[in-house]
Amino acid sequence: MRGKRKHRLQGSFTVEAAFIMGILLLTVTQGILWTFRLKDQVIGAMMLEEAIEQIRYDEESSLGEEAKKGLNVMGYAIQVRETGGRLEGTAEKNGQIRTLSMERFEPGKFLRMVSVIEEKTENEDSVSEGNQT
Repeated sequence: MRGKRKHRLQGSFTVEAAFIMGILLLTVTQGILWTFRLKDQVIGAMMLEEAIEQIRYDEESSLGEEAKKGLNVMGYAIQVRETGGRLEGTAEKNGQIRTLSMERFEPGKFLRMVSVIEEKTENEDSVSEGNQT
């Protein structure tokens, strides 16, 4: 009788181990698929930001010009458009859409802000956002 009982326990351990292995393999597979989706999102966001930065600073580049027309690179559809003083772009792959919006860089405005900051720090005044003109 004791021998039969050992065989039942060993069989039940086998069934439980098979169940646990199935769950473990499903979990590992989902983790791998998640990392590929994350990789796609990051690559799309990086390519979109590079295109917008090149347009934003008026750099002469083929990537910036092609992104305005619509660009397909490595399966990513990249589109950048300008509305007012803002650049808005989208990158899409496999139904995942990434959007990004930035203001166009204005060197004159930047230099005025820097000069206000330098002037205030020389006078040892505090600089707040409302004091900028």
